[in-house]
Amino acid sequence: MEEYPQDYFVKIENEEHHLGRITINRASHFNVEIDIVQKESKKIFQHVDMLFNIEDKTEAIDSGVQVLAKFLKKPLE
Repeated sequence: MEEYPQDYFVKIENEEHHLGRITINRASHFNVEIDIVQKESKKIFQHVDMLFNIEDKTEAIDSGVQVLAKFLKKPLE
């Protein structure tokens, strides 16, 4: 039996002080929290999004990475 929440960290190109963090929680389905965190302390620098009611763990992780990538590609306003 796996324990939750589970954190997955994503390296961000050209960024030495921050990482992307995908946090997976499980209730009846998987929920995903996507954040940019400080590399050293892992404290949240910026909250990106939440995804809910995903049936498969692999799909939850992949969806979180896609949302993070889309967020990082959008131009600064």
